[in-house]
Amino acid sequence: MSYQSFRRVAKIYGISHFIAGTLYIPFHKLIPYACNFVSDFLGLPFEHLPLPSEMFWFTLSVSMMYMIAFSAYLTYKGEQFVHAWEVIILSKGTSTLLFFLFFLFDVRAFAYICGILVDGPLFAIALYTYRKYRQSKLSELKENAHSGSS
Repeated sequence: MSYQSFRRVAKIYGISHFIAGTLYIPFHKLIPYACNFVSDFLGLPFEHLPLPSEMFWFTLSVSMMYMIAFSAYLTYKGEQFVHAWEVIILSKGTSTLLFFLFFLFDVRAFAYICGILVDGPLFAIALYTYRKYRQSKLSELKENAHSGSS
């Protein structure tokens, strides 16, 4: 994958996480309500996720969204910053794993499934695009080394 292709994915991540982080500020309490409502509406056999009551965790969530947006922006801004993409891989991988573990060992809540369905693909896309980019850079370096030694 070329840097230009990788850059497009970074731009999408940057813009989407900036918008999501900004929308999360006024609408954060609706997300657990909505997940609990959808679970009931669909007749799913899940418990309700206890509703948030502390703004401390909300603050950390918003800062994480902006951190992801900024990491994606840096990756988009210049090829010398592609290492910032690793922050996104770590963040989305961690959240996906924790949603899964909390579903298994905390509350069998549909909200955790929603978290897996959102962050799991974001993690997979971030990891896949990064690996494809790194593979293309490695191939490019090998070609340059080979043509330079001829």
